[in-house]
Amino acid sequence: MSTRRLTLTALMAALVFVLTVAVRLPTAAGGYLHFGDAAIAFSAVAFGPWVGAVAGALGTGLADLYGGYPQFAAISFLVHGLQGWLMGWLMQRRLSTTKAILAVIAGGAVVVAGYFLAEVIFYGAAAALSEVLPNTLQGLVGGALGVSLYLAVKRAYPPITRYREQERR
Repeated sequence: MSTRRLTLTALMAALVFVLTVAVRLPTAAGGYLHFGDAAIAFSAVAFGPWVGAVAGALGTGLADLYGGYPQFAAISFLVHGLQGWLMGWLMQRRLSTTKAILAVIAGGAVVVAGYFLAEVIFYGAAAALSEVLPNTLQGLVGGALGVSLYLAVKRAYPPITRYREQERR
């Protein structure tokens, strides 16, 4: 791994962390909504599946430890790491609207399913069901924001596409 790739991955993980802890909107079952998913989606689409995975895993896992949700740190690490990897993998070849929609839906589904299973274990089925809608909104809105941000950055700074190309090699 090059110094540039390592630095970029660390920066993306820090961005996920900041967007996860900066604005936290509480949910009924005691969790919270955040904008970290937008940074995960941006990282995955802009820099590939492994940067998206590491940024998502480290950023949200550390945010849970920092923010008082240590019981969810390992879950967030796995769920958001998989979300970042899957979105980056689906968007790896050629960008298209269909692939972007599929990536956002797949990433959102990973978030919803992962947290649902964890919340059933921690809090029971009723509490887990109450979190499905907020987690769905977080995953889909965050994914759509992240992909939109990438497209805007790509228009303003076209060389960003070379990072995705380097990931494929």
